[in-house]
Amino acid sequence: MSTSADQHVDPEVAGDLASASKLAQIIQRPTAKAPLDDVDVALLKALNDDSRLSQRALSREVGLSAPAIGERLVRLERLGVIRGYTLDLDWAALGYSMSVHIPMTAAAGADLGVIIEHLVEMPELEDLDIVTGQWDLIAKFRLRDHAHLQEVLLVRIWQIPGVQRVETFLGLGNYRGAGVLRDV
Repeated sequence: MSTSADQHVDPEVAGDLASASKLAQIIQRPTAKAPLDDVDVALLKALNDDSRLSQRALSREVGLSAPAIGERLVRLERLGVIRGYTLDLDWAALGYSMSVHIPMTAAAGADLGVIIEHLVEMPELEDLDIVTGQWDLIAKFRLRDHAHLQEVLLVRIWQIPGVQRVETFLGLGNYRGAGVLRDV
């Protein structure tokens, strides 16, 4: 009969388990689907178009009183459907005209959590996805120019322990639409 104390765990497997545990703490977990009615969806669509709309403007748009809109917004926030109200910046006007997507592969046995910790410390990082497939991570950076890209790649990303391979994709432009919200 074998007890847990008798079992041997390969150190590499133990390291992978610890890394996976750390990763599970970092990534955002999916939440359960929230119960939404047509008015909730109309509010979300209106806010998606302009998150600065007042409760009075939203009430005119969906046909409810401003206090009723306020109650619905609080409910949607409490359910986690609305996580915040964002700011849409013109990055070029701020001097960061280059949008760069950088997929990365971690070396075998590397701690993905450590790589992520290094990346999130970089102020130029706009978005980071942990993905499946040939890449482990896809990072989106806002940069000033080609020299800034070289500095981020050569001095910072390639110096992160465990980063094995990167590619760069320069953004030519983007489209921000309602996306899935159209079908809710």
